[in-house]
Amino acid sequence: MKTAVVPGSFDPVTLGHADVIRKSAALFDRVVVLVTVNLEKKTLFSPEERIALIRQAFQDLPNVEVDQCSGLLAGYVKSLGAHA
Repeated sequence: MKTAVVPGSFDPVTLGHADVIRKSAALFDRVVVLVTVNLEKKTLFSPEERIALIRQAFQDLPNVEVDQCSGLLAGYVKSLGAHA
């Protein structure tokens, strides 16, 4: 199974984000949209709200899932064994 991680703050998710996520979903078996949390950055939406918005926007894509991370991206990607 080929996995891709699409990281970002997604505050809010934009049409550009949506384009990347949808194209990734067509290319990979599993796409993890990773909401990154930076406590020093002022955001419009909470991480939970961003996750809910992303899940709703991509509910038609069964191979897209949403997670959050406040640590290093490289460690998260390695833990998944992601390909991209």
